[in-house]
Amino acid sequence: MVSRLGTGKWPLLSVITSSVGRAKNAAGNAGGAFPGARWRYWTDVLLILLLGGVLYLPGLGRIPLFDRDEPRYAVAAREMLTRHNFAVPHFNGAIFPDKPPLAYWFMDISYALFGIHGRSARLPSALFSALTLLVVYAMTRRRFGRATGVLAAFMLSVCGLYFVEARLALTDPAMIFSSTVAMACVWSAWDAAKPLGLAGPAPPHPAPPCYPGGTEPPGLRAEPLRSPARREHLALSPPARGAAGLSRWTVLIFWLAMAAGTMAKGVTPLFVLSAMVTLSIASGSWNQTRRPWVDTPWMKRIIAWPGWLWKTARRGDWRWWRILRPQWGIPLFLALIAPWLLAAWRSSQGRLIELMFLQNVVRRTTSGLQHHAEPPGFYLLTIWGTFWPWSILLVPAAYHAVRRLRRGTGPPADPKPYLFLLAWIVPSWLLFELFVTKMVQYVLPLFVPMIILCADTLVQSWRGRSSVLAARWFAAARWVWMAVWLVLAGLLTAGAWWLFHTSATFFLIVPTAAAGAGVGVAGALCWNRRAWPYVTIGTFALTLLLANTVTLPNIQALQLSRRAAARMRQFAARGFHMAAAGYIEPSLVFYCGRKIQLFSHPQQLLQAVSFASGGTGPARVVARKDPPTQRKGPSVEPRRPAGSRGDGKFCVLVNRRVLHYLRKHRIRYFPRASFTGLQLAHLRPVRLTLITNVRRR
Repeated sequence: MVSRLGTGKWPLLSVITSSVGRAKNAAGNAGGAFPGARWRYWTDVLLILLLGGVLYLPGLGRIPLFDRDEPRYAVAAREMLTRHNFAVPHFNGAIFPDKPPLAYWFMDISYALFGIHGRSARLPSALFSALTLLVVYAMTRRRFGRATGVLAAFMLSVCGLYFVEARLALTDPAMIFSSTVAMACVWSAWDAAKPLGLAGPAPPHPAPPCYPGGTEPPGLRAEPLRSPARREHLALSPPARGAAGLSRWTVLIFWLAMAAGTMAKGVTPLFVLSAMVTLSIASGSWNQTRRPWVDTPWMKRIIAWPGWLWKTARRGDWRWWRILRPQWGIPLFLALIAPWLLAAWRSSQGRLIELMFLQNVVRRTTSGLQHHAEPPGFYLLTIWGTFWPWSILLVPAAYHAVRRLRRGTGPPADPKPYLFLLAWIVPSWLLFELFVTKMVQYVLPLFVPMIILCADTLVQSWRGRSSVLAARWFAAARWVWMAVWLVLAGLLTAGAWWLFHTSATFFLIVPTAAAGAGVGVAGALCWNRRAWPYVTIGTFALTLLLANTVTLPNIQALQLSRRAAARMRQFAARGFHMAAAGYIEPSLVFYCGRKIQLFSHPQQLLQAVSFASGGTGPARVVARKDPPTQRKGPSVEPRRPAGSRGDGKFCVLVNRRVLHYLRKHRIRYFPRASFTGLQLAHLRPVRLTLITNVRRR
């Protein structure tokens, strides 16, 4: 049995968790039915915002942008601002069709207010992530109670991949916020359409008694609005049903969130519509068509599968969709995204829209875009790491939801919220498993319903309403929990020794590794008690703060692009053109502050930049145009007249491979500076050299 937190060993946590555990039911709190409800609500809101600010804001500008997506988005937003073209994003002078422009617009607002630097690029992500915590708290508090709402927001704030994305200049935080708001509105519509039952028409509710002059007893009309008598009368009144139960503001927010999610990343309608379709089918009479189809032989079952799918869709309950008023919501949605589509089509002659469709729809679903082709089951394997430290609760939470949905043993519970959460998770998860291109952040919006299920599992176990955490295997899981943390701390220490054992950087990483080990030990000591999630949240938050304010900002190896770009800007101020060969990371483009020429191969560099040969006169290397039967190789060609391509002064940042190529072919260059650090895209040591093609003048 799950033990309660006692006093003595954890007195402060005892006060916190006991106050949260004594919170009223969400339905009573949401309406402000008792005097302290509103005060408690705003206390929770301020506490969640404080936690988000403490976790997501410190060290944003001191840690460099991580290659490669983060600086690409930051550069695209910067070029939008400098070009005054907010319809077509560009990266280093070329059209950048990776994502729609909503996240870039918020970065531009941050640039205009605080200047163009890494902190401004990351600030919108931190704000969107903190606001998402509030939405999670509000929707969870309404269905599961205040304790579950607060715990779900706290748990999500330190969830591994969610925390990482909240501190990066990416488009995912804006998309997650929009998707969560849209799903919160859908949940309200689902509750308004079916307040009394799981499927089918709601049972009739007794009509309210009528009194002379209204529906309230004459003695009640003189009572204050928040009097106990009025609260009791409202509790016994029948709930609102149908479209009248959903305000127009909620419907408007839903369509605004759908448009914002589409403009942020384009996949918000996929998450929302897949959940709505699943809810409609699950609430219909699909069992009547399933049983005859299951009873047929397997060969006929395969042949009859399309017909069964069509009959299942026809028997679904689609009437509740009308609560969201699609008759004016869809035109509003189109009116919100159409101006950008028309402006982008006109500005790029349709090129941007064509590239975005080919890259984000065709290639991501049919081929491995950017070498990210993964087999089905990829997310099922990676979720145990990306959802850490709460992945230890995934199996109990899934079992808990299925038991509630099937009305299993235990106290009676409304299965509707669990049906909604499973409909939010399962269909979208299956779709993303089928897509060929897979990246771990694609399923981040599904972390929200998963964290709600995990928080509800913990709270229901504390209250004795669920026994899923009382299993022996979960009691023994504390050793797995502690072992994982100790192994992670050991790997971090070993990696730091391998990379930085000769410098003081190693001693910056060791405290963070020790703090991570402390998270595992502290969690194992209070395992399966009320203190466990709060101790984990507190200790892990301290570990993350230590890593982001002390460790990462002071590792000079991570500042490679920033240090090299600062030196290159000094040469640019003296009239040199900037270029890079071999090391073509997007972070270099961001920190250089302007367009630079990038070359992936040394021959491309030598075709664009004039260097001096090993002889007496200047020359440059080009590819010899030999017949196909002859072996191709570099040759030396005299320098072209002034004004042709390749003339001018260049400062070029090259890696060892390019430097070796120049020496091998006796290309004369002038080294100016050298830099050592980590190439973040591959997490490997690299040495860079800044060279020029002319002597310093």
